[in-house]
Amino acid sequence: MEQPIYLIPFDFTPVSESAMRLGLDLAIANKGKALLLHVVKRNTEKSEAKAKFKSIVNKLNENEQLLLSTKVLVGELFGDISKAGELLDATLIVMGTHGARGFQKIFGSHAVRMISSTAVPFLITQGKKDVDKLNTIVMPFSFEKKTIQIATFASKMAKQFNATIHLVGYHDKDEWLEKNMKNNQKIVKNHLEENGVSCVIANIPIGTDFEKELMKYAAEVDADIMAAGYFQGGVITNPNSFIQSMIENELHLPLLTVNADELTVSTGNIVTSY
Repeated sequence: MEQPIYLIPFDFTPVSESAMRLGLDLAIANKGKALLLHVVKRNTEKSEAKAKFKSIVNKLNENEQLLLSTKVLVGELFGDISKAGELLDATLIVMGTHGARGFQKIFGSHAVRMISSTAVPFLITQGKKDVDKLNTIVMPFSFEKKTIQIATFASKMAKQFNATIHLVGYHDKDEWLEKNMKNNQKIVKNHLEENGVSCVIANIPIGTDFEKELMKYAAEVDADIMAAGYFQGGVITNPNSFIQSMIENELHLPLLTVNADELTVSTGNIVTSY
């Protein structure tokens, strides 16, 4: 088994420090490595960034320092982090987000832009909740095939931490769409059980506010993270809007997500190439 690599975009803010902590915890739990990556616009800014990195690394204990490396690149934030994730074959890009403000609410936050630019999965944290345990993962999905693409990554994480995945289906009054949702539910359930992952089926009643009831359910089961796929198109709601609401969820839960448009759909293995 290859050593997991956790790539952490870093801008020296408390939110990115929280992402570093999360990435290090994952590296420790899975015998992996964590890489802090900072992107600057000019060469003249590199020395200052390297000095800041040195100060941060010096505050870590000896074991954490062995697991962590840092890199400063001159370039463009979104493109270079995406390229780095793919070149490194990163297990996850662990990223803090400051949320969307103003017009970003309409056009999508920087986090959404980054998710859409690569096939590497993301674990996004608001920096307001420590993940000292990982027992419960809540995964919303619908009749859209792409909504179940995240299951491959969620099942890997669940297996590593012996966590249970709660499958929360979106019901529709349309019988054909409802049938497709239930088929997707069976596909994911079978995939999880074949991989030795515990799962719970939780369906939100037809006619209710799905996002509102989803977060209510997550609170009731004391969820540790959410897992939801991102893709262009969809019927539940605007995909940018839905994934943005998951990133900024009111419970401040980290979100595991991936750009489903970049993955190959396979009902047998959920994802056959990623």
